Parts: sequence; C-alpha cells; structure tokens
Amino acid sequence: MKMPTDAAGLTRRQAIHLLGVSAGLALASGLSSDGDLAAVAQTGAQSTQLRGVPPGAVIRTIVKDLPADKVGTGALLFHEHLTAGGNIDVLVDELRASGQEGVSCIVDAATRRRNDAALDNLRTLAMRSGVHVVVAGGYLEDVDNLQMPYPPEIARMSEDQIADELVRDASTQRWGALGEIGTSTRMRDDERKMLRAVSKAHRQTGLAIFTHTPHDSCPTCATEQLDILEAQGVNPKKLCIGHLSEILNDPRAELHKAIAKRGVFLGFDTVGHFLPHSPNQTDAARVKMFLAVLDAGYEDQILLSSDFGRPPDLKSQWGSGYSTVVTVFVPKLKYAGVKDATIRKILYENPRRFLAFVPKTA
Repeated sequence: MKMPTDAAGLTRRQAIHLLGVSAGLALASGLSSDGDLAAVAQTGAQSTQLRGVPPGAVIRTIVKDLPADKVGTGALLFHEHLTAGGNIDVLVDELRASGQEGVSCIVDAATRRRNDAALDNLRTLAMRSGVHVVVAGGYLEDVDNLQMPYPPEIARMSEDQIADELVRDASTQRWGALGEIGTSTRMRDDERKMLRAVSKAHRQTGLAIFTHTPHDSCPTCATEQLDILEAQGVNPKKLCIGHLSEILNDPRAELHKAIAKRGVFLGFDTVGHFLPHSPNQTDAARVKMFLAVLDAGYEDQILLSSDFGRPPDLKSQWGSGYSTVVTVFVPKLKYAGVKDATIRKILYENPRRFLAFVPKTA
C-alpha cells in the first residue's frame, strides 16, 4: 500500500526516520540506546547489580526475563500505551526511532484485559523494533474524567475472583507490572474492591503497581489510593502513584513530598506533550514541581513517562513520538539546572529498581 505523503512530498515512514535522528539529545543526558533483543538473548555476561535490586530479581519483558541492568542502557518509560494509530508497521518504526533517541524499554499499560492479538502485536513490536517491551496488566476506571467504566463483569466478581484472574493473566501473559490501576474523582465501591484485589495479586506475584489518578488534578485521589493500598500490605517500594504531574496549584509539591515520605514512587508520567483532558497543566508547572521534589531530597523516588497514546503525537504525524520524555521534557530539566547524573538516575536506575522483582515459585 502506498504511504501517504505530506506537502513536502515525504512519506510518513520517511518523516519518522528524519525525526528519529536526534540521538544527540539522549547522549547529552548520559543515555544511549541498547535494545538489540537478539544480542541480549545470547548474552552470558555477568550483570552489574543495581543499587537496591535484590539478587535474583528480574525485569519480565514480553520476550524473556532479564536482569535489571540488561534491558538496555537508556531510558525505561514505566507508563505508555503502545496502541497509538493501530498500524503495526508504523508503530515498529516509531519505537525504532525512539530507541535511536535513547529509549531502551517501554511498559505498555493496560486499561482492560488483553486478547491474544494484542499480545502478539506487543511481541512483534519488541522483536522488530529492538526496544524492550514490558506488559502491564489490570483495570482502569475513571468515570468522572475519562468516562471509562469497568466492564460489567467486574461488578459481579468478588475481590478474590478479581485477584485470581489477575494472577492467572500475569502468569500466562508474562506481565511485568500491574497497571495502570485507575480510580475516579469520587472513588466508588468497585474501585476500592479493585484496589484490594490488585493488592492481593501484588502480594502473590511480587509485581510492581502503578496507578492512574484523574487528570483533572485530584490530590485527595492520590492519598486515598495510597491509604487503601498501604493498608493492604503493598510494598511501598513497588508502588507508584500516577499522574502527580497533573496536580495544579502546587508549585512547592507539598502533596508529592507528603506521599514520598511514605516510601512510594512519584509518577511524573504525563510529561513532554499536550494532553487534551488536562489543558491547564503545562511542562513549566511540572518542572517547578519536579524541582521542588528534588530539593526535598526525593530524587530516588521519581519516575518519568508520558502516558503516550494519541495518534496525533506520533512522529509519523509530526509529533514527538514515544521518546517525548527524552527529547522534549529532559532538555527542559537540563535548562532548569538538573544535573545529568540526576537525570540518568531517574530515567535509568529508578524505573529498573521499581520493576525488578524476584519471581515467586508456586
């Protein structure tokens, strides 16, 4: 099929390649791309133990389990959606270009149960692009902001039935995390039930959890999620409260610091691009909150990602693509004075420590 062209006569495929050559930005941040799955599959080299990662821990990709330091040498983005546009060939090129810009591994977040075709697509993306793909699983509900309810069967299932389903799917579909687990501005009983079920699945599998809080800036949602998950015995070092980059009118990041004191990760996971459902939030405000968190000494608890998933943001449609964190947001951090070593810790060490787990035996 002939690829569409723009006014300058470039095909979308050519546009991706033209926009995917800015690896210098990644290298300037101390990052490089190293996502050759074939080479990784054959490696027998000793892995260098990352700080805070226990012996025997792995990051579970859709292809295989790998030591935490063997999922490439570049950025690991813990919350993205590898479904934008739906064209597998375009998505392969998008990921390959993002790999050239310093992205080594991407976590694909779920909002519903995946079918076999969706898993096959993720496996194809990983094998053809050279970027490692981690499958995350779970359910998202956000009725007030995104008009996304749970599937009807969730209301009929018990907490234990949901937990059992999550554990089975995690095993058969090779999940590497639980997420994104979303709740509405006014948390409903089924959402509390889901949080308790996810907590049980976490305790049985050891998988990390990342959440979705509403994009309309809901500080109480973040603390309510944390209260429930913490009460259920979730390991705070394996929990990230998401979308804290969407909090408005908190330049000193008081909410972020209060949450960080409880030991969990802070999800700055909507950075580097415009989100239509949160038009009042900007990267300028996000950088201020980020700097406030750094000043408070919580650089070990920050995770970056973009929650990417809109076709207009693809490189083939002249957007920044899946590497928007590295090519758009990181330069803003550097301009604000954040050191390269800190940026590397947040893009490389923190997400690997968050995802790495010791698989539990039956």
